[in-house]
Amino acid sequence: MPTSLPPLPDRAEAEPANPGAKLLFALVGLFYWITLTPFPDLSIDPVLVKPAGWSQMLAAILFLVLIAHALQPQIRGMVMRPRAFLCLLFGWFVFTAAVSPDMASALKRIMIAMTVTVSASIFLLLPRDERQFARLAGAGVMLILGLCYLGVLAFPTRAIHQTNDFLEPQHAGHWRGLYMQKNEAGVAMVLISFVGLYVASSWSKRIGYAIVAAAVFFLLHTGAKTSMGMLPAMLVLAALVERFPVTRLPIVFGGVALLNLLTIGVVAIRPIRDFVQSLGIDATYTARADIWLLGLDAIAQRPITGYGFDGFWQTPELKNSTLSIATWAVKAVDAHNAYLDAAINAGLPGLLLMLVWVLYLPLRHVAKAQERNNFNALARLFLRVWLYSIFLAGLESVFMTRSGPVWFSLCVAMFGLGYQARCRAAGVRSIEHDDDQALAQGSAGFRSAQGQG
Repeated sequence: MPTSLPPLPDRAEAEPANPGAKLLFALVGLFYWITLTPFPDLSIDPVLVKPAGWSQMLAAILFLVLIAHALQPQIRGMVMRPRAFLCLLFGWFVFTAAVSPDMASALKRIMIAMTVTVSASIFLLLPRDERQFARLAGAGVMLILGLCYLGVLAFPTRAIHQTNDFLEPQHAGHWRGLYMQKNEAGVAMVLISFVGLYVASSWSKRIGYAIVAAAVFFLLHTGAKTSMGMLPAMLVLAALVERFPVTRLPIVFGGVALLNLLTIGVVAIRPIRDFVQSLGIDATYTARADIWLLGLDAIAQRPITGYGFDGFWQTPELKNSTLSIATWAVKAVDAHNAYLDAAINAGLPGLLLMLVWVLYLPLRHVAKAQERNNFNALARLFLRVWLYSIFLAGLESVFMTRSGPVWFSLCVAMFGLGYQARCRAAGVRSIEHDDDQALAQGSAGFRSAQGQG
């Protein structure tokens, strides 16, 4: 691949194996993708299920080991960039937590969310090169798929929705694999499909396409219609963003704005509600409209600082308020819209900062990666994951979550695009062509780019 900077030698030839880093990569990835509570029993009221105390201890240990790895001189300059902006963003979230009605709980939750973000930025610096990253990522998603199918075949009561599910018996028969709910499983299968396509172009066509086929087959049995529709749509949008720069702003900013207008807008603007109904779409979005209306009212009450991180939904003050007589939405666990929740948690300034982080900066990094002739299969993976996540955020609260694969994967994609925008080309070859590819994670390619932009 032509580049203004000379290619660097492949660390696979220059350095010994890195079993410790590979093991850490696998443990961290599986910790967020499988979690410590796979195959939950849905016949039990989830309110009664308390997380084990050792789970927080394990999370802390993994985080500390990641920090120790990131203290290496050749790595630490790459972690959590752009640092000034991220300090501003998290500083604002800490401030809003400090002035929230429940300061201690809000501060604790934002600190946990920060560890997830920092972990994602270090996670990409663990593999030696792109080939190793492709193999580790492929092996990881194959393990997840294997567990999901094993559950369906061997433990169907724990991997398929049942009629005795406590909360959603209407989903009986839909596959959920090791996840809590069919929609969560559907999201995981879409992300796994993206990884499979990447593996097909960077490691093994046979393995990669087998991953895609298995993930799509499982997705079709989840009944997650939104994910089914978004998978092909995101592949098309990602191709447009990559090949036609003029489409980037309309797709990213215009698309996200339109999605929110057609969802949240239905509760605030009557013509939009009428238009959505004319399309044959349930204008209540399976009763989410009640939640969005309550969320908009909450923002109007505290528009600047919000309620602190996760300081509004599921609080005793909300559940026991007079609103409980008027609407069932007081029982909601979140706003089912990440942008709305950002404003509820940290006010409109917090929402603005989140938009800069999750929309503007990645889009800028896509452009820079192409300017450096460094937009390869790896960058394409990050682009697909990022686009899918920011559109999914219009229907689910995926920002700053403390567990599960979506926020962790979104952070990996955002930091990955940043690394691609700053790194040099290295001698890792694609199986499709002989262009030099950017080193994936933590390799000399990313580290040598410090000071290059």
